[in-house]
Amino acid sequence: MDLDDPRRLQTVNFIVLIVVLGILTVGLGSLTYLATGAAAQAESENMQKLLARLAWVSLSMLCIALLLLFWTVIRFCRRRFPTSHPTSETPYVDAWSLAGERFKLDEEEQEEDPDSED
Repeated sequence: MDLDDPRRLQTVNFIVLIVVLGILTVGLGSLTYLATGAAAQAESENMQKLLARLAWVSLSMLCIALLLLFWTVIRFCRRRFPTSHPTSETPYVDAWSLAGERFKLDEEEQEEDPDSED
């Protein structure tokens, strides 16, 4: 098992990110639930407004966390299980020799060496 393998490190990074976003999602969901329950039972109007605002903020953050979680899971699955497989490898092409063949000068167009004297 090679610990320096970049694919393994990338997989570990994705898994850690998914776990952290999952914990964040559960925490924000429970905060939303507790804030709405407390707002329903609050006696003063100011406390109800405060708890309702807290519930809305936690709900909006929960939606953002869920969006990031789904995006991360989809990206992890796409990298882990690629859908398109190349049928054949790209053949090796020597670009330098091709460029040399394209750039051949005619005998008339060849430049004279400036160091040589006639």
